[in-house]
Amino acid sequence: MLNVGITMTIPSNDIRNEATPIIKSVITWVSILVLFLVKIEGFAPVISWRHHQTQNMIIGPWATTTTTTALSNSAPAPFSEGERNDVSTIVNDTTDIKSTSATQSVPRTTRQTFPNTETVQRHYQTFPWNYQGEHFDINYRVEGPTNGPPILLIHGFGANLNHFRYQFPVLTEAGYRVHALDLLGFGASPKPGHVQYSMELYVQLVTDFIQSRRNKSQPRSSFRRRNIPPSWIVAGNSIGGLICLGVAAQLPDTVRGVILFNCSGGMTGFRYSDVPMWARPILWFFQKILLGPHVGSSFFSRFKTRANIESILRHQGVYRNQTNVDDELLEILLRPAEDDGAETVFLKTFAGDPGPTPEEILPNLQCPVLAVWGGDDPWTPVDSGMHPGTKFSDYCEDFELHTIPNCGHCPHDEAPDVVNALILSWMTNINSRQRTAR
Repeated sequence: MLNVGITMTIPSNDIRNEATPIIKSVITWVSILVLFLVKIEGFAPVISWRHHQTQNMIIGPWATTTTTTALSNSAPAPFSEGERNDVSTIVNDTTDIKSTSATQSVPRTTRQTFPNTETVQRHYQTFPWNYQGEHFDINYRVEGPTNGPPILLIHGFGANLNHFRYQFPVLTEAGYRVHALDLLGFGASPKPGHVQYSMELYVQLVTDFIQSRRNKSQPRSSFRRRNIPPSWIVAGNSIGGLICLGVAAQLPDTVRGVILFNCSGGMTGFRYSDVPMWARPILWFFQKILLGPHVGSSFFSRFKTRANIESILRHQGVYRNQTNVDDELLEILLRPAEDDGAETVFLKTFAGDPGPTPEEILPNLQCPVLAVWGGDDPWTPVDSGMHPGTKFSDYCEDFELHTIPNCGHCPHDEAPDVVNALILSWMTNINSRQRTAR
C-alpha cells in the first residue's frame, strides 16, 4: 500500500466556519488530481467520505481535526458486518414517514467486467432536436396509456433515463404516461464535444421535448384559447431537478407540478459566489488547469472504472442503504462512459457555468413543488450548505418537503417504495385541487 501525507495550511477558525460541502468537494477533487500530476500510479478509487463520519481517507480539517491526510491507492473498506442502515417506510397516510432500524446485508458484486452484449436496454426512441442550427437525435423512453396524465423524468449528472428503473412500472400501472429522456451528452444521446453544456441548453431541450409531445395532440394556441389547464408533471434528480424548475418557469401554461429529488444548487461547475475569497484561487486552478485536456483525460480514465464508481456509490453518501447498488445499476452508469465523446462532456460539464440557483427560479413558478430529499446526502445536503432544501419554502408558497432518513443523493433509486408512494399521493392531491379549482 502506498500512503502519501499531505500537509495543508489552514485558514483561521472564523473562515473555516464558513466552509460548506462545496469547499469539501473542491479540496477533495484538487487533492486527487494533484496525485495524478505527480504521476502516482494505481490510484483508482476516489476518496471515501461518509457523511458525519471520519473514515480512512479524508481531506483536511473540513471533516477532521487534523491537517494531515493519508491518501491510499487501495479501495475503501466495505461496511462492517454489523453496520445497520435505516429503512424508511410509509405507514398509514402515505405522507407519514418513519424510520425503522433493520440489519441490511450489503450485496457485493463480483463481476469485474461486463459482457459484450448489453443486459440493460439503452436505446429506445428518438426525438429529433434542432438547437442553434444543429440536429441531435435525443434518446427517450415513453410507456403507459396514451391518454394518461403525462410525467417527464430527468436524470442527474452522469446518469441516464434508466436511473428511473423503479418509477416506470409503478407510475404506468397507476395510469400515467411516463416519459424520460437522456440529456444531450449522457446515456444513449449524442455526445458532441463542441457544445457548451449549460442549464440554458438543457432547459431548452426539455422544453422543446414537451412542446413536441403536446403539439402532436393539440396546438399550443388551442390550449390557451380553450383554457385547457396545464397537464405535465416534471420530476428530476440533482441537476435534473434544477432543469425541471427552469422548464416550469418557461412553460407555466403547460407544467402543473414539479418534483425534486435532492435538487442541486447548480450544474456541476462550482459557483465562485458559493465559496469564500480564500478558496477561489483553488477553484480556478481546479477548473482551468486540472480539468484541462491532459490531466483531465487521466482523471476521467480512472474515474470511470467499475471499482471507483462502486466505491463512490457505497462509501460517499450517494447510497446510504445499498441494497439497490447492484450489477444492473453499475451497468446503467458505466456503459455510457465508454461512448465516444463521454470524456469531453464530463470535463466540460464539470468546468462549466453552474447557471441559475434554485432560489432564483422558485419565485417565478406558478405551480406546486414537491421535494423528496435523502436526509444523509453530503453532496446536496437538505439542511446545510449554500442551497439547502429546507429553505426552498422561503421562495415558493406552494412547496412541500419530505426528508427520508438514512437515505443519500438518489432517493428515487435507493428508497423507491417510499418515493413512489409520496409522489403518487402528491399527484393525486394536486389532481383533486385542480379539479376543484375548475
